[in-house]
Amino acid sequence: MNLINNIQADILENLGRFAFLTVSQTKGLTGKSLGYLREQLANLSHRKYIQSYHIERPGRAENIYYLTMLGKDVLLHNEKAFADDIKLPIGVPFIVRDYQHRKNFIDIHIALYMQLQALQIALPIFLTYFDKQGNNRTAHNLEAKTKISLGNDLFFIPDGIMVTEQGNNKTLYLLEMYNGKDTLRTLTQLAKHAKAVALGTASKKFDIKDNPFILCVFEFESSKTAVVKRLQENKRFTAMRKFFFFASLEQVQKDCAHAWKTIDEKELVFK
Repeated sequence: MNLINNIQADILENLGRFAFLTVSQTKGLTGKSLGYLREQLANLSHRKYIQSYHIERPGRAENIYYLTMLGKDVLLHNEKAFADDIKLPIGVPFIVRDYQHRKNFIDIHIALYMQLQALQIALPIFLTYFDKQGNNRTAHNLEAKTKISLGNDLFFIPDGIMVTEQGNNKTLYLLEMYNGKDTLRTLTQLAKHAKAVALGTASKKFDIKDNPFILCVFEFESSKTAVVKRLQENKRFTAMRKFFFFASLEQVQKDCAHAWKTIDEKELVFK
């Protein structure tokens, strides 16, 4: 019988929750040393419970690990926490230029998950732009689970969607990770979020009566500052400002609880 030790079980569970993880992200989640984790990852890889991508790109790039079907079966037979919602990105090519964005977004997911756990707020739904549904080979209907309608056959795809739950109350959040310094592109994307709020399409998709909150994270503090300044000058944004919260990636990683603020410096209260 092949036994799974505690740290290996933690690795499988974290991969089932976050879909992709680097060694450093796994270290942050488990608190174990890099050397020890590499041994455990090698063991799980040898037993074909996990696989990894090696990314060739300028600068340092860690391998990205993910579950296999065998790894999913281990979780299904031993873990009660997941039911059928185990992220299994098998056979999906990894686009090199998406490496840093995806890694950054997973850092956000981890920070939010840890923060909500600390607040004892349930997180029944967390979807990412790389979570797909449908089938492109037969039905030709493959699409991101975060796809949101904008009416008239138009749509957009947020980087993430999460639904939190306290008692009988559910709250919807749409998430964006902005890499680079393209202020115009960011403002264009935020306009789509504003339209979705006005139309109520995101709330309808998840059967939640209240408008969503939009959490925006920036790779660079200077980019966040530039976008906030433009929005402060935009009178058409006035009615929407209470729904949008902004933070730098560094702020989210260091202090997720207090990182997010509106353009009026009002702090987000998770609920």
